[in-house]
Amino acid sequence: MNYIIKGNLVAYLCRDRDCSEYLSQVKVRIYLPENETNIEAVSSAEIKDTFREVTEDEINAKHRRLVAETETEVNGAFSVEIDEKYSRSALEIDFYCGSVPQPPLPPKKGKARQFHITTFAPQWEITGEQQEYTADFSYIIPDKWWCLIKGQYFDVWTICGKLTDCKTGKPLAGIKVIAMDADFITDDELGSNTTDSNGHFKIYYTSADFKKTFLSPVINVETDVLPPFASGPDVYFHIEYEGQRFALETKDDRRNNVGYCLCVKLCSKELIPVDPSIPPSFTHFGITQRIPIEAGIDLATGKTTDKYAFFSSVNLVGTISKQINTKPMEYLFEYQEVADPSDALNPVGWSPVEPNMIDKTIIGYLWTYVGGPNPIQYEPYYINGTGTEKTVTFNGNWIKVPQDPKFAAHVDAEILKLNTEKLTGVLSIDMSMPTSGIGSSTISAARPHASNRYFAIRMKQREDGEPDTEAIAGTSKPIAIFNVLYQNVNKHGSWAPATVNDQRIALSVDLEEIISGSSGCSKITTDLHVKYGARNENLDNVSLSITGPHKPGQSFGFNPIIPMPSPETYGTTQLVFTPPTDTVADLLPCAYTVSISATALLTTGDGNLSSYHDLVSFCKI
Repeated sequence: MNYIIKGNLVAYLCRDRDCSEYLSQVKVRIYLPENETNIEAVSSAEIKDTFREVTEDEINAKHRRLVAETETEVNGAFSVEIDEKYSRSALEIDFYCGSVPQPPLPPKKGKARQFHITTFAPQWEITGEQQEYTADFSYIIPDKWWCLIKGQYFDVWTICGKLTDCKTGKPLAGIKVIAMDADFITDDELGSNTTDSNGHFKIYYTSADFKKTFLSPVINVETDVLPPFASGPDVYFHIEYEGQRFALETKDDRRNNVGYCLCVKLCSKELIPVDPSIPPSFTHFGITQRIPIEAGIDLATGKTTDKYAFFSSVNLVGTISKQINTKPMEYLFEYQEVADPSDALNPVGWSPVEPNMIDKTIIGYLWTYVGGPNPIQYEPYYINGTGTEKTVTFNGNWIKVPQDPKFAAHVDAEILKLNTEKLTGVLSIDMSMPTSGIGSSTISAARPHASNRYFAIRMKQREDGEPDTEAIAGTSKPIAIFNVLYQNVNKHGSWAPATVNDQRIALSVDLEEIISGSSGCSKITTDLHVKYGARNENLDNVSLSITGPHKPGQSFGFNPIIPMPSPETYGTTQLVFTPPTDTVADLLPCAYTVSISATALLTTGDGNLSSYHDLVSFCKI
């Protein structure tokens, strides 16, 4: 007959049942009691009288009385079979622990220790088809013991709590709760966790998280205002939603010198955005690609380190704050054009970016606590907003940062969207020409060469209306900008001739044999000469391909196009066959399409210029 003890080990972090955790992957050891033990007395004793740490000597001495051992599962459950000969005896239950929970990190490991829980007199019941005898043993370790074990032996400190709506008492789900330690020198962030559907959260940290100083890691102490320094942190809370941090409490609300476990009930009634700790600054081009304004630009070319020039609207990325030195902040951007990107900048050569050079830009949000299932709402604040949208005001060319208490300014995000076409203007080049010109150079007096232009960009900040407080907050290397549009670009050759406008790349393809015919429907017999042309100062890749049937064992295509020096590439080419003895005359009688594609290395910092295409079709007889 099988005798199985099924159990579960749980520990409280607070007296609140919601603040508990499973004893997962700990060893459960079952012993026979010593002969002289008063079984009735120890079985009925309270936890405070039975729970204790077992010394190494005691573990060694008890080993001869060990009758079974197992390990708990992730949920603290265990099942262990004992020999039938021990089924009528009371049993001692211990657990052997070498780690404790520390989410989101792996369990904190330390010296393994054993703890005696109690003496247990199994009450056997017959269960299941196999007629097994089972006895249940479920145990909850009180918070004072478990918190002491975790903190004193493994240096794992825990905050367990619940976040609710102050007005309704309903739980707030999906909100990040951040525990802060108030220090004399600098406040430390202890840890964070997101509330579950019931508003519950747990935060785990170690003493290293609150013993940081400006000398860390050389010197770590808990820095209270006056000595002697207390051993525990002084805790208050922030919350975060959609990436924005709010002061749920201030350091004046701190709980002083908290112990290994802290249990809290928090509620939210208003949102006070926390100002960023980093100073106002301009740091990158583009939210997506995040190109550093100095390290990301090649001084020799003005292009990005991966060889891209800029075009169109570019997000200038950085940080702004509501105030500087307790005064409202305002900022502006300036630009300076240079002939060559390696030229030295002129200290007095800067011009302001004017409001009409700025595309609509979100620079932060107004945050409002509304309660309910989606407790926090936010409204964007724009530069050059329209209609009823919240929009900033200008002081000349200076942008005034909104001062609404509920406004949170952008941190490491877009702070101005610069329309580079307003800096360079847009140069339109008329590409009108007969299709016979395809395959030849397009540069002429009527269609002049257009080069990249180079502009350095910088940010300045100051206290509202105070020129004496102006300071530079980031200057870029000169960047290459190319805003050229090609008009009346030939498409579809002589087959179905058309022209298109506003092209970033002038790209055309045609067939010499069709050009020489009386219409675009000339048929191909023995010769096929493909003429092509592609133009852009930052031209990258140009490729030809052909679509159509082939004979068994036959293949055909074009040799790679070798680009000429900027700004264009052009020429005439023919098909290359396998086997090499085949010619155009060996193509199957059918319709074929020759396609050309081209790319140019142009970026906004958030996206690159898409590829351009053209095609021409023909019939082989």
